[in-house]
Amino acid sequence: MIKRVAIPTALMTVSVFLPVGLTSLAQQTQSTSQQTQPKLSALDRQFIIDAAQGGMAEVRLGQLATQRATSNAVKQYGQRMVQEHTQANQELLRLATQKGVTPPTDMGPRYQAVMARLSQLPKTSFDKAYLTEAGINSHIESAVVYQREIQLGQDQNLKAFAGRILPKVEEHFLRARDLGGTIPGTNRNLQGGK
Repeated sequence: MIKRVAIPTALMTVSVFLPVGLTSLAQQTQSTSQQTQPKLSALDRQFIIDAAQGGMAEVRLGQLATQRATSNAVKQYGQRMVQEHTQANQELLRLATQKGVTPPTDMGPRYQAVMARLSQLPKTSFDKAYLTEAGINSHIESAVVYQREIQLGQDQNLKAFAGRILPKVEEHFLRARDLGGTIPGTNRNLQGGK
């Protein structure tokens, strides 16, 4: 009889302490994994924020262009921005998650203001303004963000990502500049002084 009572009592004792032991082990494992994952520099973290906001803005502004542009070429450019920046945004999100960084969920006040301004323009003025704001100005800003990461960033994965995306950003800028030359009233300086 004593043996029957001792085994259930022993099992209850083990079951009471087992979750505590597993919790402690899980906490030790989690802190060890956090210690082995290198901390990102402030510049690398800022790159994630800036690149994510710029990428989200390009997608949203590209969607707006597909709806509001009067030129088929500008609509196609907007669609290309949606496709290519969506892919880059997904890759950046994966990298940020691996690095333990939660990227922003919105495009930030600067891009929200651009979106609001472009949304309120008459359709006849939209193409020129979109190419200037989203196609040229935003890609110039993005190029600076990516170049800064390539030159000064410390995280090799983020630097490699920036190195892969920068040529696309530059290509987007050039395409917007060239398209701007076909839109009446577009500033000639946007064409590189042609």
